[in-house]
Amino acid sequence: RRINFWFWSGGREFYIDMTLKVAYQGIPGAYSEGAAVEYFGEEAVLIPCSTFDLVFEKLLSREADRAALPFENSLAGTIYRNLDLLVAHDNVHVVGELDFRVRHCLMTKQETNISQVKQVFSHPMALAQCERYMKDRGLVPVEGFDTAGSAKMLSDGELTQNAGAIASRRAVDLYGLKLVEADIEDDEHNFTRFLILSLEKAPKSVAGLDYKTSLAITLENKAGALCKALGIFSALDLFMTKIESRHLRSFRGPSTAGKDGEGDKIWEYVFYIDIAADYNDPKTQTAFTLLQQITPYFRVLGSYPTHGR
Repeated sequence: RRINFWFWSGGREFYIDMTLKVAYQGIPGAYSEGAAVEYFGEEAVLIPCSTFDLVFEKLLSREADRAALPFENSLAGTIYRNLDLLVAHDNVHVVGELDFRVRHCLMTKQETNISQVKQVFSHPMALAQCERYMKDRGLVPVEGFDTAGSAKMLSDGELTQNAGAIASRRAVDLYGLKLVEADIEDDEHNFTRFLILSLEKAPKSVAGLDYKTSLAITLENKAGALCKALGIFSALDLFMTKIESRHLRSFRGPSTAGKDGEGDKIWEYVFYIDIAADYNDPKTQTAFTLLQQITPYFRVLGSYPTHGR
């Protein structure tokens, strides 16, 4: 029997019985699996999912207690599909974050000599992030479905004899491959920000921890609307760490349709905002009260301890 009790310590979740089920996108050995393990520990029961949509389905059906999903990469930018899915599901809350260091590894089969390797298979983004490394060594990049999937195909003998793969160190160990070289990415400042999702909101704030609060808003289509909204944060000395706009028609989410009798608008956007503040802070509460007076749609996506590197 699972005891439904959780608490924070040092910006992490801890549980009484350590039977937490966590959904992630990918197969075993994926970077998302590594992020889930780094956040929740090896004791968590991990649920691999083929798509981001399926991760949400597992969470909504309570087959998973939490989800660990990537939302932005320091080199490649925002993963918009996950933003769209988060806003489209009002009952899903952000309860944590993790800045996960992406470390690419070159691997081969155990019997393969590195001098034999001519082609390297991986996800297009991983290949792009190791472009200089491969060029300097005369390796030809070949796009695969994903990193861990390429490692598994290599292990299963589904790739050519002169093939290598780029994936995580977890994939090397999991699929019995030979590590040729680790940390081969061209830029060492390669981090992916994962958000931890739950159907329950995060527990009450813990003193001594730095918090971040994420929200989504829409604005009326008139001059100065965005300036007025952002001015609220400035006036209250609240530090905004992120703002990004996304077309509302990219998902079945909130709409200001009917507010002014004009029906659906073709050009309508939702703004995603992160502020370095706790939801329960009086200044945050004042800001949100004022924002709700000028925003057709307002939703707090979550308030959670900030992950500091």
